[in-house]
Amino acid sequence: MSRIHVAGKVVLLGAVLAMPAFAQEKGDKDVCGSRPRCEVKDSTPALKGHTVVELALGPRDPEEGAECEQREWWLRRPDKSVVKLLDACNDGYGAAGMGEDEVAIDGNRFTATRSGGSNWRWSNTVVAQLSPLSLLREEHRTFATVSPETSESRFDFVTFESRVSRQVADCKLDPGDVSPDSDTTSTEASVLPRVELPADFLQEGWKRTGLGRCSARSGFVLLGKPQDKVEADAHLLAVLAQDNVLFLEVSDDTWTGPSAKWLADDHVELWLSPEGPEAADPCERSGKDVGLVQWAIRIADGKVFPAYGDPKPPLQAEVVREAGRARLKVKLPSEVRALSAVYSDSDAGKKQELLVATSQVQFGRAATLSPVREFERAELSCQLKGAELTPVPAELRPASGESALSVE
Repeated sequence: MSRIHVAGKVVLLGAVLAMPAFAQEKGDKDVCGSRPRCEVKDSTPALKGHTVVELALGPRDPEEGAECEQREWWLRRPDKSVVKLLDACNDGYGAAGMGEDEVAIDGNRFTATRSGGSNWRWSNTVVAQLSPLSLLREEHRTFATVSPETSESRFDFVTFESRVSRQVADCKLDPGDVSPDSDTTSTEASVLPRVELPADFLQEGWKRTGLGRCSARSGFVLLGKPQDKVEADAHLLAVLAQDNVLFLEVSDDTWTGPSAKWLADDHVELWLSPEGPEAADPCERSGKDVGLVQWAIRIADGKVFPAYGDPKPPLQAEVVREAGRARLKVKLPSEVRALSAVYSDSDAGKKQELLVATSQVQFGRAATLSPVREFERAELSCQLKGAELTPVPAELRPASGESALSVE
């Protein structure tokens, strides 16, 4: 079953299918083309001069897959141009046959949600701005029907705010004793974005430009003060650029080091893994995570220290420090799919007093790292605006016949 939401109202698609469709008229050729079974099911005004048109295209060709009714949503613009927003063909979206499509149209916003699955259920949501046509937010959720396992992720293309969480059955439980009501072990992280950055920033601009909202933030406290007091003392921003170059920005009220013990100096710790955190077992039943390594970079002089996992070859790091802020450029030795950045603050220079990170890092556990999410320039970039980088969602320009959005 599918639902259509229009400005807060909900209409069951099953009820809509029972109503006579609008006949294809001459004015519908811009969205229907020459397709004989194309019918306009609905036409919804959006922002001024824009209309979202829903099409019914009849059953799918059996040679192309399971039986389902084909549907499309198109955007008509004031200049008479059209673009296909989304297509759907609900064949049950999984063995359970419980798939749904939901579409909401509210002013300049188009929201699509698709769900399905079997023993593993899933739901994907994409939120787009209609003019200019661009991505605003993505959300994904999965859950098991026979265990307490769940995973959720969200990313905001305008603010770079993100969260990824995962729950599995408590690691102390025997697998045979697991049920949907079992206690759980959880992980939580921010997404570490990999995005194309301006050439002048990559060369020298990083030394004097803030990362701004084009970064993952140290939203997790591993040691020390509660989160509501962290921003007043120390925090960290991180973003990956092309060619495996990582940029970090650390804010702190005082700097300590260098000393004979780097662990007691202000420093950044990097946890790197060649595999995404979703591929790792949070309970470590298979032993140590292959390829997981840790590095430390001292703020005072940029010296690099190998730590967990005996990492090689060495990192290349540059540090530019000023009152209250340090900026780092780090060339990673290879591509990574998981990366957590941790800032270790030691105001007294004797021990670690505060640890803030981009994820709930647990020592030696790849499942607790931030996932690296790569963004193509066709969907998102970061540009210099004033003294810092700013996210700029790209205007979506799908090729002829393709949809601008996907909820797969």
